[in-house]
Amino acid sequence: MGASTLLLTGNIDTIAQMSCNPAIGGQAKGQMVREIDALGGEMAINTDVTGIQFRLLNESKGPAVQSPRAQCDKKAYQFRLKHTLELQPNLQVFQATVTGLIFKDGKVIGCRTNLDIEFHGRTVVVTTGTFLRGLMHVGQNKNEGGRLGDFSAKTLSGSLLEAGIELQRLKTGTPPRILGQSIDFACLQEQKGDPVPTLFAFHDTREDGDLFHVERTGERKIGWSPGSEQVSCWMTHTTPRSAEIVRENLHLSAMYSGEIAGVGPRYCPSIEDKFVRFADKPRHLLFLEPEGLNTNEYYINGLSTSLPFNVQIELVHSIPGLEQAVLLRPAYAVEYDFAPPTQMLPSLESRKVENLFLAGQINGTSGYEEAAAQGLVAGVNAVLKARGEQPMIVQRHEAYIGVLIDDLVTKGTTEPYRMFTSRAEHRLLFNHGSAELRLVEHADSHKLLSKNRLSRIGVKLEKITHWERALENTKTQGGSFADALRRDHNSAGLPAEFIAESKEVKDEVLYRVIYRGYLERERRQIEKLKDVEKIKIPASIDYLSIPGLRRESAQKLQQFRPQNLGQAGRISGVNPADISILMVLIAASLREKTI
Repeated sequence: MGASTLLLTGNIDTIAQMSCNPAIGGQAKGQMVREIDALGGEMAINTDVTGIQFRLLNESKGPAVQSPRAQCDKKAYQFRLKHTLELQPNLQVFQATVTGLIFKDGKVIGCRTNLDIEFHGRTVVVTTGTFLRGLMHVGQNKNEGGRLGDFSAKTLSGSLLEAGIELQRLKTGTPPRILGQSIDFACLQEQKGDPVPTLFAFHDTREDGDLFHVERTGERKIGWSPGSEQVSCWMTHTTPRSAEIVRENLHLSAMYSGEIAGVGPRYCPSIEDKFVRFADKPRHLLFLEPEGLNTNEYYINGLSTSLPFNVQIELVHSIPGLEQAVLLRPAYAVEYDFAPPTQMLPSLESRKVENLFLAGQINGTSGYEEAAAQGLVAGVNAVLKARGEQPMIVQRHEAYIGVLIDDLVTKGTTEPYRMFTSRAEHRLLFNHGSAELRLVEHADSHKLLSKNRLSRIGVKLEKITHWERALENTKTQGGSFADALRRDHNSAGLPAEFIAESKEVKDEVLYRVIYRGYLERERRQIEKLKDVEKIKIPASIDYLSIPGLRRESAQKLQQFRPQNLGQAGRISGVNPADISILMVLIAASLREKTI
């Protein structure tokens, strides 16, 4: 956008370091990464050229919920993004720990650092991750830090409190890392990547050229041809002995002993949580994922814990294939400050302090993708605020990014928020391939993409629109081509000119044509949901007995007893899909009374 920008970080060498699993994407998260790419972000392209395994999740389900996921080379991802920032025009990177903000007349005007250097700016974006008074727990052992081996931002919280911003505590955790050569792979189930990888970046609208070369400097970035360096992951599981070890040592877990006050992530629970909350489950799946091409370190996905180290060793050795595993790093829980996000405007600017923007885990979210989406939106709006222009607001019917931010600022959260397809009532409109088509107006009006790429997106959209109409209007045996597609989803026999189009164009046209009725219904629903505040909920309703309503939502609704659907929708943990179920139920109830 041409704005002069300073990025302050406590350690330049850990820019973009993946504190937890070195993976990008997943359910709804993969769609969000494509939306980040559509708005000019770097995450997608960085993932594609450092990915070591690509998989399309939900491949057997409808295209709307199919989500790309990639395991990345942890160090390559980190080094490439650091290099990208160093070469970015209008951006200066500087190493210093921010110790406090500088306020004047109810506005933020800059920040103080541990080097006694002050930096002033028109706007400030705070992205503290888990570092805000970060405290790590391994059993009863405690160490200050936002992640193992790193620092804790101890004084910035006081500056935010001084400005009137409320802070609370959350927790997250990470599993142990183990030495790959100590794993017995013979008894494990192999998980290979997809032969034809689904990438994250929109390569078809980018200019041709080497992804790793920077013309201005001649420097070559780290990375490889997307999909060319795929490796396998491996599946194993807990055992009855694993459950026994955990239950015998619950009193030593930092979370269960009362050492941690913060609330943990519901959707990425610790192994202690799994054995307590899902006591009827005979076992829990675990995934062994390599951390990179040039390391023998493996990540045990699903074994997050804050048990003491000696218990962790016993627990790991109770798992098939890991009987002789050597631990390289212990699992730990980290507790940190966050600012309840209802204190923000939809632009991610603070309601309390003008020109101050918050993004990422400080807003109560969990995950790289959620943080990247907020950072992008906060950055764009920080520039627009500095220029006196109206903010960019991505609506919840436009993108998962819009759902994420709307949920945060209207509902808030009391636990680490994670994006799922079920949180979006209009998810049929959010197939991952349409992200840059859905968001091109934002990208164009705020100059987030190059003119060349915007032009290519325009051409792509014209082709899609042309073929959508052509297939609807061109007659063939038994009706139009579109009618034939809706009957059996078979694209055989379609015009040769259409078959010759790019995969990206064909996929989007087929999606629009085959699911036309559903997509039109979604658009009508967007109009209907504007009136949810007017729909009253019967006082006698028993949420716990409603079929199809998620248990978490039913419990929250039963507790708060909202008066109308608008209020219900703003309760943390109640998803738009739940509101749709209630809407159908209330409508049926009214019809019965009328009859």
